[in-house]
Amino acid sequence: MSSHKVFRTVLDYLAIKTQLGDRLTADNNYAEAVLLKDDQGFVVAIFPAPHKLELSALRTVLHRDELHFLSHGDLDALQQYFQQQPPNPASKGFKFIFAEALAEYENIMILFDGQTQPLQLPPLNSSALSSRSLFGTSISSSPSNGPGSDEQTGGMPKLDIREQLKNIQNLPVMPDMALRIMELKSNPDANIDQLVGVVSMDVSISAQVMRYANSALFGQRGKVKTLNDAVFRVLGYENVLHMVLGAAMAKAFKLPKNGPLGADTYWQNATYSASLVQKLSRELDKSLGVKPGLAYLCGLLHNIGYLVLGSLFPSEYFWFNKVLSAKKDTPVIEIEQRLLGITHVELGKQLMQLWHMPEEIISVIAYHHQTDYEGEHDSYVRLLILADQLLKGHNMSDADTDEVSEVLCSQLGLSNEQPYEAMDEVLQCGQELDAIIKNMTA
Repeated sequence: MSSHKVFRTVLDYLAIKTQLGDRLTADNNYAEAVLLKDDQGFVVAIFPAPHKLELSALRTVLHRDELHFLSHGDLDALQQYFQQQPPNPASKGFKFIFAEALAEYENIMILFDGQTQPLQLPPLNSSALSSRSLFGTSISSSPSNGPGSDEQTGGMPKLDIREQLKNIQNLPVMPDMALRIMELKSNPDANIDQLVGVVSMDVSISAQVMRYANSALFGQRGKVKTLNDAVFRVLGYENVLHMVLGAAMAKAFKLPKNGPLGADTYWQNATYSASLVQKLSRELDKSLGVKPGLAYLCGLLHNIGYLVLGSLFPSEYFWFNKVLSAKKDTPVIEIEQRLLGITHVELGKQLMQLWHMPEEIISVIAYHHQTDYEGEHDSYVRLLILADQLLKGHNMSDADTDEVSEVLCSQLGLSNEQPYEAMDEVLQCGQELDAIIKNMTA
């Protein structure tokens, strides 16, 4: 029984449409597909035809130590079984994994022994594959280079998700609590009791507010024991309003925990950035019109595009994290453009416009990677860029540099020492901030 027939049967069972590619030529790149199995289900490993599949690497990547090749008898039995089953595109029993070396292949064409025409898979970023696939992992080796090596890893994959985004009817809707907070924000007669009433509906967000109010950032004497005290005595109505709004909005998303932009890293940057921007905003001249509470929200949400990307495109986000790990010196915007065809800046801006968020936040999201930005709400943008540069020096941001811009300091009316002093004060509150981060990623 040829693996070709089994593979075609599996694709038909999963309702993944294929077509025959061009006849074999020396100029084309081809791939091989191998079906493996363990107690969790089946894995289809796809890698360049000249390469050898590294079973140990595959097991490590998937954390599936019992994964094994199938015998000819197993393939025969599977062929007969799946031929008798109706198509089931919702099946959870199959995982496709594409070798990193396939990143530069414009089309994935599977080559089988004895065949004169390869089988062409749909594009990697099609919904049929991306929903059940992992990309960009080193699971094969070139015969000439040995295990773990790869002749083509220098290139960037091409997984343009812009077309997929056009087909998404709706971005995530604003969570109920965020909607309630927005109603309070637009109501000039709203008061502290109403705000406390809304915040009290969510235990985790309430705890986050209390931790922040009790942090050394505010130098409060005596422990703050109630939400009313946190709002009235320490943080203030506007600060809590924006803080809770950001935390509530974040609940609409879920990131994978690990990776350069996993949940832990993301919320570390967001939380420290929010605190640092709020701290710096209090040092600014009032004429700049920067509100500390709104500055905090800008810091918390400036990278929300990553949440959109990780939630809507988990497979592509996996590959994005893999490429970030391998190309640490390449600006993140450049990687996104070449890898995905869209950036977290664009995704975040689109979501904030959909949710009718303040223009200050939209500007910060849109321009926080442009150090020379001059325009509406540029003081907020400059604050975020400055904070990200400071945090980059502590491996807590995606800024292009950890050199703190003296030009930005001058534009904001800050001395060269003030940003570092603010950073030190925020770091001294690391225990409280880390507790907030743990709450956000739970």
